[in-house]
Amino acid sequence: MTRQADYERDGVRLYCGDAAEMLRGLPAGSIDAIITDPPYSINTKSDGDGKLNPWGDLCNAALFYREWIAECRRVLRPNGCLWSFLSWRSLATFQKAACDLRWPIESLLVWDKEWIGPGGSIGLRPSYEMVALWAMPEFAVPNRGLADIQRFKWCGQKPTGHPAEKPLALIDWLIRASGKTDPAIVCDPFSGSGTTAIAARRLGLSFVGSEIDESWAAASVRRIDGELKQGKLFGGGAS
Repeated sequence: MTRQADYERDGVRLYCGDAAEMLRGLPAGSIDAIITDPPYSINTKSDGDGKLNPWGDLCNAALFYREWIAECRRVLRPNGCLWSFLSWRSLATFQKAACDLRWPIESLLVWDKEWIGPGGSIGLRPSYEMVALWAMPEFAVPNRGLADIQRFKWCGQKPTGHPAEKPLALIDWLIRASGKTDPAIVCDPFSGSGTTAIAARRLGLSFVGSEIDESWAAASVRRIDGELKQGKLFGGGAS
């Protein structure tokens, strides 16, 4: 790295700062899997008259996605992979970035939450999100029986309170589905509440990540330290 990690303990390195900057500091070909949940950039508008017309903003947002996705490809090993959460609203932006980079999305996982989220009076209430998979040339999903719809029950009350928190069991599944085992290194450029770090360490893997929000970076540190004190991070599987 170009600077010392803000938190480093027992195979976990966490930086408080910009995702692309953190990735640029990693050596090329040093990461086995990247699992992340970036901002979706939804509900944007540029026309100024109060009507939703986000296409220009979505195309501009693709520049941001393209920047960090390009860095992900650079730091991944030849058999590495990138999983990124997204929604139907942000899919076009991700597709634009992928096309610009000539690195196509290989597959879309549909995460069935087995729970219906809040919604307005017009559309259907949401019950799923998606996870896009980008694959390096030598990557392969070891279990060829895995389907592209997976169910992990979720609800409106998040364990840590982070508004975009994802289930630990789902992150665990993504790591296992990628076939990554010790001594692999898992990365999350948008670390949030630290779920990917905990899932990786519970599987005995190293972790490096970043979180730009200082309050959530601090919350991640407290969460990781708490698990280390309880001896959970070396239990051989996420709960």
